[in-house]
Amino acid sequence: MNNNNKIDKEIIRKAAKSGDTSALVNSLSKEDKQKLNNILQDKNAIAEILNSPQAQTIMKMLGKGNKNG
Repeated sequence: MNNNNKIDKEIIRKAAKSGDTSALVNSLSKEDKQKLNNILQDKNAIAEILNSPQAQTIMKMLGKGNKNG
């Protein structure tokens, strides 16, 4: 994380490109890691996040938003 408690864009880019999110997760604070774990254990929270307009935009940007595969 940088000094503003924001994740480095390069870490995000590498994680998206490689599919390896370990560096991204390891860059989180202890509190944010716990929040992420809590969300990942809640199927309803995951669905809500993935269906959000923000997530839809990101998926389209990453080429994953195409419903035809």
